[in-house]
Amino acid sequence: MYRPLTFTPADDVETAPVLGGTAWLEAQAPWPTSINGHALLHLASFPATFIRSQVPGLAIAPGLIISVFTPYVSSGEQRFEEAMNQGGRVIAHWPGHEPRDSPCAPIGPLRICAGTAMAEDQAPHGSSKIGGRPYWLQDDETEDLAFVLQFDAFDLDTAAPTHRGILIGGMGYLLLGRNIPSPSMDCCRFVIQTT
Repeated sequence: MYRPLTFTPADDVETAPVLGGTAWLEAQAPWPTSINGHALLHLASFPATFIRSQVPGLAIAPGLIISVFTPYVSSGEQRFEEAMNQGGRVIAHWPGHEPRDSPCAPIGPLRICAGTAMAEDQAPHGSSKIGGRPYWLQDDETEDLAFVLQFDAFDLDTAAPTHRGILIGGMGYLLLGRNIPSPSMDCCRFVIQTT
């Protein structure tokens, strides 16, 4: 079973799943950068309670936030290199006392909503969704991580037209460790794939 994801206008709050907006990183945490030194775009944040309620079998400490950052260079060859070679960065962290200003022009913010549960055979193969199995994930990218959700480039381009091409026409997959008891910078992956 999976749930389709939709994006609706919302306030940038730390207690809801949010596409874009500002990151609630702790003040001393450095802003993530790409392999070429560009500041990464804050793509989404998910409270642990949201992920645990949607994907069974994950032990994520209550109160943690999973924040996803992705390369976003609006043009040039580096755009593809950064997305395909690095993918995004995922950080499991306690919420900071206030949102951090992004060095990049932020998306939205938009609330991420999980729709009604559906069987896998009902899924349009190119849709954004949480739970179930990943569509089009090439090779074995999971490396013992659990598939949590996928973002479709078309859905993100529609939801955030100011940031068209975030996923360079492909799909982004959030993969998490099954047990995240404390903050970590290496328990998760955001894989970007395109043809």
